Amino acid sequence: MGGLQIEHLLNLMEANSAFDADKARHDVLDYLNGHMAIVVAQLEEKGEAVIQTPSGTFRLTTEDLVAALA
Repeated sequence: MGGLQIEHLLNLMEANSAFDADKARHDVLDYLNGHMAIVVAQLEEKGEAVIQTPSGTFRLTTEDLVAALA
């Protein structure tokens, strides 16, 4: 997953002000760094990946990635 896709995901997360965006960014990046193979496999198999962090559970879809590239 490239920087643009991660940035798009984090921007989507920031749209929800119910959580600390800085902490959520850190938590998601930590998750992605430790679970990239799982995220990629979920995206390939299901078209979406579930990212569970202490800040909450986030869903990343292939549509999100396509939108980030546009």
